Amino acid sequence: MTFPNAIDVPKPQAGSFNPKRPAGLLLQSQALHMREALIKHLEELAKLIAVDPKSLKTESDVSAYIHRATAILHRHAPTPGGK
Repeated sequence: MTFPNAIDVPKPQAGSFNPKRPAGLLLQSQALHMREALIKHLEELAKLIAVDPKSLKTESDVSAYIHRATAILHRHAPTPGGK
């Protein structure tokens, strides 16, 4: 699958990753942003899980629920080639 806005990022040079080196501010900031994104994702999941499927009475209700659930699950689907 190709994405129109994809940015090619070169692979790092061999040996450039040092697991014992202290993390810089950029990496720490990236971890913070990831955490914030995960929290928002958890909130979205919690809202969806809180819905009792038996409360969905119309086709529109069920369709909307399935649409929201599928959108979440598709974000976690492995991409072709395992990337």
